[in-house]
Amino acid sequence: MTQSLNALFSPETSPYHADLQPFRLLCDALFFYALPGSKAEQQELWTGYTPVQLSEEEQARFQSLAHELKGHEAEFHGGLLASLAAGHGDRDEASVGSLASRLRSEAKPVDPQKAKDEALWRAMLILKLAEMYREEEREITQGFTALSGKEAELFAAIRGEETEEEDGDEEEVQALQELATATTLSSPTLNLARLAKAWGHLYTRDNEATEIPLLVTTHEELQGLLAEEYETLTGSPTRQLVSLALPTLAESAEYGALVEKFRDATGTSREHFNRLLVGVAASGTLSAELLAELQGAGNDLNRAALPFLKGSPTEKAMRFYAYEGTSLIDLFANLCGESRTATTTNTGLLAVLG
Repeated sequence: MTQSLNALFSPETSPYHADLQPFRLLCDALFFYALPGSKAEQQELWTGYTPVQLSEEEQARFQSLAHELKGHEAEFHGGLLASLAAGHGDRDEASVGSLASRLRSEAKPVDPQKAKDEALWRAMLILKLAEMYREEEREITQGFTALSGKEAELFAAIRGEETEEEDGDEEEVQALQELATATTLSSPTLNLARLAKAWGHLYTRDNEATEIPLLVTTHEELQGLLAEEYETLTGSPTRQLVSLALPTLAESAEYGALVEKFRDATGTSREHFNRLLVGVAASGTLSAELLAELQGAGNDLNRAALPFLKGSPTEKAMRFYAYEGTSLIDLFANLCGESRTATTTNTGLLAVLG
C-alpha cells in the first residue's frame, strides 16, 4: 500500500513558491502557514492555511496593526518586536505608538491564558514583519535584475559592431547580469531563532500539525536550534538519517514539468522511501534494521534521480534528521518556553534543503 508523505514548511509564513518547489519532487502534499487575513492559497502543488482562527474583531485588529506596521519596519525591528519583551496593555488601542509602549513594558499578564494570547499575538506580528522584509528584499532584487537586463542590452549595442567577438560579448553580458543580481542590497532580517520561536507559537496550536509527519525548511540553522532543544530534553544527539540529491531549475515556470517527470521516473523508489520515512516518524524507537532499510531506499532514489542531475544547472541536497522518541511539537513547545505534556511517543523528522 502506498503511504503518502505530507510536509509542512517552516519557519516562514507565506513563503515564495521558489522555496517550496524542490520539496514537491519528493512530498505528496506540501503545506505552509498563512497569517490571519491572508488570502487562502491552494494549488495542486501546495496549500496555505491559517493554523489559529481569530474572532472577526481580533482579525480586523491584526490587519489594522499590520497595515500600520508598513513603513515602520525598521523602528519595530530595532527596538520592539525583535526584543520579544512581553507586556499587556489596552487591547482596544491599535496604534503603532500604543503597541510600542506595550511591547516595551516588562509587566506580564497574571492570567495564564491571557499570557498565551499575548504571546501568540506578538508571534503573529513578528511573522508579519518578517514577511514585509522578505517582500522588500524581493522588490530590490527584481529591480536590480531589471536594471542589469537594460545594462546588458546597452552593453551589447555598444559592442555590436565587433561581430568577431560576439561569443566573448555574450559571456561578458551574462557576467554583468550575474554581478548585478549578486550585489543586490539586503534589508536587515529578523534573527532566525526569534522567527522560529514566533512560528512555533502557531505550530503548537495547530490541530492539523500532528497529521503531518515531516517538517521541511531551507534554513540549516533551524536544525541547530531543534538539535539543542532535543539534547536538552533527552541528553542525546540528533540523528542524520539520509541525504538525497535533487535537481533544480533556474526558471520556476518550468519546475512543474520537472516535478511531473521526476515523480513519474522515480515512482517506485520514491514511494518506497516515503513509506519507510513515515514508518520512522511513527516509531518511538528507531531500530538498526529500519534505519538500514531507509538508507538503502535513499540510495535507490538517488540512483533513480541521476538522469535528472545531468541536465540540471545546479544540484541541492535534502538532508533528513530524526529526533528519536520526541515529537516536533514538543521540541517547538520547549523552544518557545511553553509547558506541554506529551500525549504520544513518536519521532520528529526535519528535512533541510541546502
